[in-house]
Parts: sequence; C-alpha cells; structure tokens
Amino acid sequence: MKKDEALKLVKEDGSELENLPDIFKKDKEIVLLSVKDNGNYLQYADDSLKKDKKIVLEALKNNGYALEYADDILKKDKEVVLEALKIEGTALQYADDIFKKDTEVVLAAVKSDGNSLDDVDISLKKNKEIVLEAVKQNGLSIIFADKSLKKNKDTVLEAVKQNGNSLCHADDSFKKDKEIVLIAVKQNGSAIDCADDSFKKDKEIVLIAVKDNGNALEYVDDSFKKDKEIVLIAVKQNISALKYADDSIKQNINISYIDFKKLKKDMDEDGDFLHWDNDEKVSITRMGSGNETDYRVSVESNQDEDTSEYDVYGEFGSSIDEIESAVACFLENGGDIMSFALDEYLNLNKILKELKKA
Repeated sequence: MKKDEALKLVKEDGSELENLPDIFKKDKEIVLLSVKDNGNYLQYADDSLKKDKKIVLEALKNNGYALEYADDILKKDKEVVLEALKIEGTALQYADDIFKKDTEVVLAAVKSDGNSLDDVDISLKKNKEIVLEAVKQNGLSIIFADKSLKKNKDTVLEAVKQNGNSLCHADDSFKKDKEIVLIAVKQNGSAIDCADDSFKKDKEIVLIAVKDNGNALEYVDDSFKKDKEIVLIAVKQNISALKYADDSIKQNINISYIDFKKLKKDMDEDGDFLHWDNDEKVSITRMGSGNETDYRVSVESNQDEDTSEYDVYGEFGSSIDEIESAVACFLENGGDIMSFALDEYLNLNKILKELKKA
C-alpha cells in the first residue's frame, strides 16, 4: 500500500487507521488526519505519536476522552489536561493523579461536567467552591460530595435547583425542610419520592409535584390517589399517571375508553400489543397481512424459556369489531386496561371528563 492510498482511506474514515500497516501508524500526517476525524482514533497510532503533543492536542479538540490514549508524560502536562477538560470534564479520570488535587484543574473539570467530582481527590470533595460549581452543572453530582457538604444548605439548594432529584442524595434533614422540598419538586415532581413522608400528605406540595410530573402520583399518600382533583391534574400532565390512581377511580375506566382505530392502525403496522405481569405475558398479536389479517389473544406462562407454556385463548378477524372482541378477551385473561394508557390508546379527553365528575 502506498501512502496516497492510506491518506485517502483515513480521509474518508479516520477509523481506518486501525487497519493500516504499522508503518502508516507512525506517519504524522496520516495520524493527524485520523484524529481530526475523531480523537479516540489516537488509540490506533504508534506509541511514538502518542507522545507527540501536537497530535494529542489535535485529538483532544474533538474528544476529551482521547486523553486516555496519550502517553503518561502528556497526562502530566497541564495544558494537555485542560484541553481535554474543555470538551469532557470526566476525562479527568485519565489525567495524572497530581491534577486531581489541583484546584484550577478540578474547577475546570466540574464546570464542564459536574460528575467529574467523582474523580477528584477526597480533599477537594470537601471544598465548597468546587462542590458548588459541580452541582450547578449537574445537581446529581452531590452524590460524590463529602458528607459535610451534603449537610450544607447552600450546596443542597444549588443542587435541587439544577435537578430536583438531588434531594435523594442530600442529608436527611433537608428532606424535612419545606423550602428545599418545594424547590426540588418544582424542578422535578418525582423528587417528592425522596421527601419526608409528611410532605407526601401535604396538598400544596403534592399539587406542585403532579403538575410538573404526573407520574409523581406514584409517590404521594394514598389519600391523594383517591382525590379526583389531584388525579385529574396528574393525568392531564401524563396519561400514564392513571395507573397510580386508586382502584375506585380506575374501575370506571373501561373498554369504551380505548381508541380502537388507533390501536388497530398501530397493530396493523407493528403486529403486537403486550401486557406483562410477574408470572405471565398476555398478548394480542396480529397474524397475516392485508385482508387475511387476524388477531390472536394468548397467554405465555412462566417466563423461563425452558419451561414456558403458550396457550391461545381466542382468534379474531381483522375488523374494528373483531379487535374490540380481542381486547375484551385480552382483559378477561389478565390483561390490564392500564396497559392501553401506557401506550396512549386510552381516550384522554374522555378520561378527563370522567375525573371532572363530582
């Protein structure tokens, strides 16, 4: 192979460097072309070029993780490490350990990606300035902070402002702090799951939570799962929240709420509607095509492939009436009406009208 051919290959696809003869992996021009395509292709270069600062810096311009493949000498080069962190903060894991104690470098890392806090020296996980920068970028990075800063209100406030679910990793005292909990559930309603149980009974906080995320209904006190006002708001935000409502509300949602035209159209294109529980799979399956389409309802017990049992409970034709019959059979044999909510086959407007009834 000639150099011109090698150049043409890596110009079209930088990863071709891996397949070239070793002589071309030592060629600076070819390797530069490859890493300009993707810095991670540095791994295919000859070790001599992994020590070449110009090539490594070029690789890092588009992929900070290329630092992993740089020679150890360059992992101790502050300019090189900072270049990597501009692109990928968590590339800090590949830098020499000396930089994991370097405040300037660590700040650059956490500003780029808060999760890089996981890789810093334990001494800097106690540094409030660094942890604050980390949680401002990614609230969940508080999980990597020292316990002392999980008890610090400034740090926790910044974390829950960025991601409400950071509340789960804060000190337990903040899970009882209404100011903190309010901020958390406003940012992400599902954060109510991590709040003290007293707030799951607090209508003000529950309303905020389900307005932001209807599925937060799963975590609230059972009394609110019977509250039509709360359930209405939750379902309006996300119809799948209906599955968390009390049975007294769900019992009024029946087969008449299903959009059969949509279900038939999707099944004719895709073929399957499934409902799983702990012990078996109840399914409606489309068989055949065109005018020969039929629907089959079946149950497969014991999900261990070696012991599974498969029974057909009903076979139906291809009309709307037939798919309605199939759904009725599906429900009679263990299928859940809420399965249709998850796949958006329940008529939302009709459900909302039901929930608005006194």
